[in-house]
Amino acid sequence: MNSEPIGLMHIKTVFIPQEFVDAIYKEFQVTGSKGYERLALLAGSKKGKEFIVTNLIYPAQELHRSRFGVSFYVSGAELGRLWDWLYGNKRILIAQVHSHPTEAYHSKADDDMAIITTFGGLSLVVPDFGNSDQSFEGSAIFRLQPESGWTELTKEQINHLLKITQ
Repeated sequence: MNSEPIGLMHIKTVFIPQEFVDAIYKEFQVTGSKGYERLALLAGSKKGKEFIVTNLIYPAQELHRSRFGVSFYVSGAELGRLWDWLYGNKRILIAQVHSHPTEAYHSKADDDMAIITTFGGLSLVVPDFGNSDQSFEGSAIFRLQPESGWTELTKEQINHLLKITQ
């Protein structure tokens, strides 16, 4: 039996600096005031069962708004640049964070077009273009599971997993 952990499934605690949380909400509010969703990525490094977020990344993205809704698109070239940067800086993506205009949920597009593809990775969906709260309290938070795909975490699971640091 293989005892190697799958992807990031062994991570029990993710430490996110408060300054990154504040910056994400500010950016989502500014972009949301123009009627657009926005994407941010959290990267860092593993230390045993802990993950320390050291980088907040806003990849270049096209923002779209139509009668069908809002979305963002990150090109293949930008993803390639991102992967090169991560590799060169010995960093790993742990989470994608994006805004929704109203409620927080993981849409089919969120499932199908996720940038995070490593099991154990996170997807945080912030409602109301970031005008709901300032600490992911009202967000829907999902973890990519080997058996069930993107699975919403309970408040208890979130409270054990995510730690906002000063």
